[in-house]
Amino acid sequence: MAMKVDLDPKHNWRLNFHLQAPVGWLSDPNGLCHFNGEYHIFHQYAPRWCWQGHGWGHWISSDLVSWEWCGGDIIPDMPLDADGAYSGSSVVHDGQMWCYYTGNVLEPGDHDYDYSGRQANEMLCTSNDGRNFSEKRLVLDNAGYPTYCSCHVRDPKVWQQNGAWHMLLGARTRNDHGAILMYSSADGLSWELSGSCSAASGKPFGYMWECPNIAVLDGKEFLFFCPQGIPKQDFRFQNIFNSGYVPLEGTLIDVCAQDKLLMDAKAPHASIDEESFVELDYGFDFYAPQLFADENGRQLLVGWAGVPDIETEYDVPTREWSHTLTLIRELSLNQAGRICQWPAPEYLALRGDEVSFSSEAAAGATGTLGSSSYDYLNVDGAVGAHFAGTADVEIEGIEGEGRLILNHDLELTVFGDIAELAFLSHAGRFRSVRRMKLDALSERRISSLRVVVDTSIVEIYINGGEQTMTTRWFPTNIESLSVTSSFKAASTRGWEMGQFTLRGVG
Repeated sequence: MAMKVDLDPKHNWRLNFHLQAPVGWLSDPNGLCHFNGEYHIFHQYAPRWCWQGHGWGHWISSDLVSWEWCGGDIIPDMPLDADGAYSGSSVVHDGQMWCYYTGNVLEPGDHDYDYSGRQANEMLCTSNDGRNFSEKRLVLDNAGYPTYCSCHVRDPKVWQQNGAWHMLLGARTRNDHGAILMYSSADGLSWELSGSCSAASGKPFGYMWECPNIAVLDGKEFLFFCPQGIPKQDFRFQNIFNSGYVPLEGTLIDVCAQDKLLMDAKAPHASIDEESFVELDYGFDFYAPQLFADENGRQLLVGWAGVPDIETEYDVPTREWSHTLTLIRELSLNQAGRICQWPAPEYLALRGDEVSFSSEAAAGATGTLGSSSYDYLNVDGAVGAHFAGTADVEIEGIEGEGRLILNHDLELTVFGDIAELAFLSHAGRFRSVRRMKLDALSERRISSLRVVVDTSIVEIYINGGEQTMTTRWFPTNIESLSVTSSFKAASTRGWEMGQFTLRGVG
């Protein structure tokens, strides 16, 4: 039976071409896979905001633009996951979809639930058709974790390599060092610790490494993870929790196998060069990305757009729903060996009429801006366009400084050696400013931008997606979007965007 919801965006900033829960709350993407020609996108889901013990919501698509909502297919409904069916992954095996997740249990008693009183049960359920799921099975519990681990062990990433099964788990040690545990299995059911890794310096690089993942691009392996608890810096780690990757020499299996003591070790093996960590996104709202490969061999990534700030938790004024997922992003390597994220080409089918940019449509961006060397910009020659609330804008062949303004609410400014994303109005709902040094780019300059706007989310792709800036925004007028650019560029083009076709949400 379809769930009846109000999809009118006027008062709740409903999105047109991003996945959001019909009602309730979502967070981390989980269990992403391509199975029998269909894409399966799961995510952490609670049908009401204050629901205790969230599970997995589930979307299915054959083309990434038409989606079927299947509801909460994996939910906490037994003692082993009583307080939440937490994040995990899926793998296709012998014609079945195998879904692994962490069953969260908070034991009664006087516990802090960081170092005592929490069960982290790694669970498995399977499906023959991607829609109906088997009974759940326990495959690993607290007894299988090294004694140096705290109660925070979660987010199984499972895959097959070299004829064996492998599982990564994010972990927090008892002395608050982030780490990753690796387990191996012959059948995907019985698991034994086969290695571990943590920061090579031996110092804490965050207290917890969530959402571990692995990508193979052009034959090279990259370890993705989300370090929690890194102090905020002026140009790095500006969100409360951050996400990124490190390039590996050789395979992750070999790196983790350097841990020879395994269950008898006093600490995880210090082997990951944290100085090589590359942040995935410099915006306000991006976290917990998960990766998967489709049947065409593409490496794809989906993130959660909804992480609060360190100083103040952001206001999310949506009503019966909260948070969204990013566009599905295809990963590639550029000539500098950096990972680039780019919206999957299937989204081009949503482009409608092209909207012309002209100097007459530029809103409030002529002359000069500012009076100090810090903020002085010449914005003569600006061009602009008006859209009906959504847009896909590409600016190619950029030379020098400039600014891009969305309505009078949000601006991206490039000046000197800095790119700055700043809210100019209450549309940020307590979001303020994020800054990126241009040396975070291999070219050390911005040469191209793609800006995708969908009602209450903005995704900015810089230099072919070598860096991104993702943010939620909540403009007063969602039916009209003004885009103004003062960048000197070879071309500035934009298109209206259409909508996903949705089933299961009446």
